[in-house]
Amino acid sequence: MKKHTKIVCTIGPASETKTVLSQMIKAGMNVARLNFSHGSYANHRLLIRNIRAVAKKLGRNVAIMQDLQGPRIRIGQVPKEGIKLTVGDRVVFQSEKSSGCFAEKNIPVDYKQFSKLVKLKDSILINDGLIEVAADRISKEEVYGTVKKPGIIFSHKGINLPGSAVTAEVITKKDKQDLQFGLKCGVDFVALSFVRSAADIIALRKLIGVCDVQIIAKIERQEAVKNFSSILTVTDGVMVARGDLGIEMKPSDVPLVQKDLIFRCLQVGKPVIVATQMLESMIINPRPTRAEVSDVANAVIDHTDAVMLSGESAFGKYPVESVAMMSQIICDTEASRYDDVPARYIAIKNPKIEDAISFAAYDLSKQAGVKAVVVNSYYGHAARIIARHRLEIPIFVLTNNIPTQNKMALSWGIESLFLPKCRSFDEFLNKAVILLKKQKVVKKGDKIVLVIGHPVDQSSGANLVKVHVVA
Repeated sequence: MKKHTKIVCTIGPASETKTVLSQMIKAGMNVARLNFSHGSYANHRLLIRNIRAVAKKLGRNVAIMQDLQGPRIRIGQVPKEGIKLTVGDRVVFQSEKSSGCFAEKNIPVDYKQFSKLVKLKDSILINDGLIEVAADRISKEEVYGTVKKPGIIFSHKGINLPGSAVTAEVITKKDKQDLQFGLKCGVDFVALSFVRSAADIIALRKLIGVCDVQIIAKIERQEAVKNFSSILTVTDGVMVARGDLGIEMKPSDVPLVQKDLIFRCLQVGKPVIVATQMLESMIINPRPTRAEVSDVANAVIDHTDAVMLSGESAFGKYPVESVAMMSQIICDTEASRYDDVPARYIAIKNPKIEDAISFAAYDLSKQAGVKAVVVNSYYGHAARIIARHRLEIPIFVLTNNIPTQNKMALSWGIESLFLPKCRSFDEFLNKAVILLKKQKVVKKGDKIVLVIGHPVDQSSGANLVKVHVVA
């Protein structure tokens, strides 16, 4: 059984070889995420080449997502063995560029304005909140504190200050350099970290320029949740980054925010990814916990477009097994009655032509004998609008735009095939049927729902829905 919900995998030391990448694609990976918080350009360039080469060899469309670091506050360089903190320890946080000397445990920070962000009694959270330090004295360049939750601090681990407003630009100098590298290498998506407002997305779009690359807004701040309506209007997709979000707000609020964001993305047909700690225990264990299985299943039931693996596939012991397990959970959940979208789910206040087309295609897809919805689209927008209805049959995008083929790998239930530009409806229909037969999607007597722009060689959007019986 083919799954509809897509899988995003973070690529790292555990998954960077062609052999492992091939196994992960076969197991169900649809999108490869490259985390630009780590790694050299040479390493990322090699990864992109390997991913493209393996996907081509397997005949699969695999998208590449560049994840920009953003204004992340991180621990600086510490000894390889780390700094062990126990409850009650006195520590001092200091900018790496500061020249002070301390008798207490010194924790370098890569953000020079750190002391201006912290207030007395603030909680300083390290490594996704596993370590907590309470600030009790602040000087011009240093922040002193007492350890409340113990642990070992390693280089480059993230620091969170719940409720504090980091004043740095969302798109850093490093991000701009990384972006130019990614665009030259032909990435399909760029994920922007620590988005605050729609202005951040607009600024990134200006930097991208005319390149055919789509933006994923990472929602990991309370400010972004408050501004989500305007962010959703200008972004191409969304990632619910639950790690930082669970630190910025109460952990018990995160599941409700997740459901709300997925619902709102579904209404407008924009892809949404649920990320962070989905199968976390599989970093070291061959099987996930029952809670993790439920987490993935519930994201599928919420109708997310994709679920994401982070450390599980980047540096875990079982990268391929993690993808296979996630695929199994998805398939079993999608086969259940709980995955069905109620008719009331998609509610359009001011419907456009594209909305009417999508409802018509959805209604026709439920008729007996219909095997697929076939969309002729250059950018894939019409297919995404249809996919929000979460059809029981596959949606095929036939396009002559190769970047669109890859981008459809992130969208629920959509498969993409290359079809040269056609000059007439009859030419498109004949070539489409031949292609679908070759892919063993349809046979003689089957029905397909066609969604196209007419005239085929002139239209800028879908305006025709037709049921065709395969001869």
